[in-house]
Amino acid sequence: MAAIGKDEARRALAARLDTDVSALAQLAGDYDAETRRRVAANPHAPVAALEDLAADPEPNVRVNVAGNASTPPSLLERLAADPVEQVRERVAHHEAAPVHVLGMLAEDADEGVRRVIASREDAPIQALRLLAADSEEWIRGFAAMNPVMPPDALQALADDEEEDVSRAALRNPGIPASVLEALAGEANENTRWDVAGNANAPAGVLEALARDEVAPIRAHVAANPAASAELLHALAADGEEAVRCSVVANPAVPAELLAALAADASMDVRKRVAEAGGVRAQDVQALSRDASAVVRASVADRADADGDTLSSLSGDKARSVRRHVAGNESTSPCDLGRLARDDDAYVRVRVAANPSAGADALAVLAGDDDKGVRRAVAGNAAAPAAALDALASDGDVYIRRGVAGNPGASQRALALLAADSDGDVRAAALANESFDMTRLLDAAVIGDAAAGRAAEGSAASSPADEIRKFHELFQIGAITQQEFEEAKTRLLASL
Repeated sequence: MAAIGKDEARRALAARLDTDVSALAQLAGDYDAETRRRVAANPHAPVAALEDLAADPEPNVRVNVAGNASTPPSLLERLAADPVEQVRERVAHHEAAPVHVLGMLAEDADEGVRRVIASREDAPIQALRLLAADSEEWIRGFAAMNPVMPPDALQALADDEEEDVSRAALRNPGIPASVLEALAGEANENTRWDVAGNANAPAGVLEALARDEVAPIRAHVAANPAASAELLHALAADGEEAVRCSVVANPAVPAELLAALAADASMDVRKRVAEAGGVRAQDVQALSRDASAVVRASVADRADADGDTLSSLSGDKARSVRRHVAGNESTSPCDLGRLARDDDAYVRVRVAANPSAGADALAVLAGDDDKGVRRAVAGNAAAPAAALDALASDGDVYIRRGVAGNPGASQRALALLAADSDGDVRAAALANESFDMTRLLDAAVIGDAAAGRAAEGSAASSPADEIRKFHELFQIGAITQQEFEEAKTRLLASL
């Protein structure tokens, strides 16, 4: 039985959030680049370690330092001058990047870096003005979408020679209402569509566009949160299904209008109502009895559906509806227990993945013939430890990987999986924060990385070494005493 590899143990420690900062400080100097890369990404890494890693010869290590939430502004300023563009791009994304650094990166030679700055709402105004005039069309497009772009700059971008840029400016809620009003009568349908969807469009403009002969433009007005209740009532009677669907999607739609649309002749409109927020309980119940299974399935997905509604739908003749009930965390454990015996395998998969499923149902599903069901149980944090112990020996590698990453896995299961033949399984078990930290530290041999690596290439383990490994597994409960005695007898016989 293989012992935990030193490299694997150190990599796992470097990534774990519960690793002591002193251990992270030592691992920051590890010979293994992957270990250093993981320390560089760990938000608990000490600042001194991050400072050292910011000068690491491996670019991926520096990229992770630049993306680490704990990296101080002074270090981000240094990394903003890194020769590798991916490092500078991470700095550009960083929430703690100083304003003057953002201004500097707005003039970066790399387009990707400038694009990030163009999207940042906290970028200095002078930087945004500069990017609004960038030579690259796609960067001007991102600048045009920035809600803090100055109105005069947006007005200029609305006149950009590239249509994608000008349209992005028209969709920006910060563009002056006067610009939208002037363009609402344009012959270009795309221009009118963009104006129709802008929340800054004047009421008179929206009323005019609500009568536009082009249905998608009316639909865009119907989805505009600035549209008045009176306008939404008018559009709810539109002959185009897409327009009525957009009324349903409007976050400001009144509940009584949703109630009326719940009885719409169009199945798609009723489906949208079944998915919408703000629907009255009695309307949800009515939709749960809809003739269309598609509509009933949408009701079955609602987190606010009451227990009686979900219980009724759990016995629906359409398997698509039962699948949605099985995946709903609001479904009662009793109903999930019944669905755990459903003939449809995907219904059982959804139950197996549901954190609201009861321990008894998950224990049964852990022995399901369908490996997809067992995989779902393996990844469910609510699965009982005994079920996970059994799945830790499953022949399917993806099931073992699921158990290895499950925070509810027992030390017995994790110890077995840490010695699995599959590298990804071993890595997941070692990275699991439930894995015994003491054992991981012992295996890592921190501070002796080079010696540890050399030792791994030495001669094969003796029978005495193997007996010690089996004894260690017995002590932590990974194997039974009988299994230990059998292994010891076999190994002694080989001497």
